[in-house]
Amino acid sequence: MDIDYSIFDVDFSYDFITRGCIRNCWFCKVPKHEGYLKKYNDLKDIIKHNKIKFLDNNILAYEKHNDIFRELIEKNIKCEFNQGLDFRLIDDENAELLSKLNYWGEYIFAFDDWKYKEALEEKLITIKKYISKDWKLKFYIYHNVEFMTINETIKRVKWCRDNKCLPYIMRDKNCWDAEINIKNFIIDYSAYCNQPAFFKKLTFEQFLEKRTNNKNRIKESTKVYLTNKII
Repeated sequence: MDIDYSIFDVDFSYDFITRGCIRNCWFCKVPKHEGYLKKYNDLKDIIKHNKIKFLDNNILAYEKHNDIFRELIEKNIKCEFNQGLDFRLIDDENAELLSKLNYWGEYIFAFDDWKYKEALEEKLITIKKYISKDWKLKFYIYHNVEFMTINETIKRVKWCRDNKCLPYIMRDKNCWDAEINIKNFIIDYSAYCNQPAFFKKLTFEQFLEKRTNNKNRIKESTKVYLTNKII
């Protein structure tokens, strides 16, 4: 697919090297719409600028992903894989190559379920061996009010803070249908977690005081947070 960049006011390219994914996460529509991971584009056909946002769902599952990284390093292309990298596929070779990329923003992974904590901590050792700067890693934190507790999401966010990683809460659409105090809390907590300047410097309670003058809103969101918080 050749994108006509003349209709966009951007100074970067964006496209896919691969489509699909090897995973079958229960909440994800990619397997249904794109199928199993497959090659989609050659890098030479994507490079229209010296900056690229890659939209691949699971670039590390592509058997030639290290060759892609090496070419990006050789050409000094500023890049980002903004749909997230699969931490389960991290090893010393690709972690070192990722660290040598002219990377744009944070390296994004996903922490979608608390059950992955031990596996993630094991891989984090390898990742931070090469990408050691604080707050340079970001984790998508999926929240679904039907199948996840607020407690579990707060624990994943706390894990991010403890490891000097940024969280980014990804809300399922059913979050908008939750009872009003839960819905408002999720809105407030997402606003806090998804803005690094606030997350790195303020507690959630301090953020609420800056966010609104509505004392009842502050009280209710604080109550939901403290009720579900793990010390």
